[in-house]
Amino acid sequence: MHSTRADALVLMGLALAAAGCASSDPDDLAKSRPSVRAGEFGTQDCFWNSPSLSYEVLDQRNLVVFASGRRDAYHVQVGLSSTGLRFSSQLGFVSSGSRICGYAGDALLVAGFGDTERLPINGVYRLDDTALAGLRGRFGRAPPAEKTQPQPGPGPAVQTVLEEDSAAAPVPEQEP
Repeated sequence: MHSTRADALVLMGLALAAAGCASSDPDDLAKSRPSVRAGEFGTQDCFWNSPSLSYEVLDQRNLVVFASGRRDAYHVQVGLSSTGLRFSSQLGFVSSGSRICGYAGDALLVAGFGDTERLPINGVYRLDDTALAGLRGRFGRAPPAEKTQPQPGPGPAVQTVLEEDSAAAPVPEQEP
């Protein structure tokens, strides 16, 4: 009797899971996640593999890598989806050469909790300012706020009266 009840619970769980999968529309799932075609933003290019690269993760398969002190931006698409990509504090790149281009063998290393994931890189695309803004917009990311320098204002209004004879203007006394 005990195993019959357990079997029934397992079957009920499987039926609910199947019903949930059947009711989800793949088109709705695709609409909820942004997608980017290869080369839609930017032109195919390479960047030098360096420990001083910084990055901005867009989703589980897309990130922007900044080289040369955030002056040069590159869109990197990886071949496998990784939930660890969004939460990783350390990323690295592996290549057969010194540049990352999205060729066979180029991979993104994602440091996770106790393990490292190796994701093949499908493409690297150099971004100008317009392409970077468009790519960020596609993923619902606002561009980072620019640091603005305070502009000098007119300053306080000061009126100066110069008199040739200081004895001509007596100073009034204050009463206690």
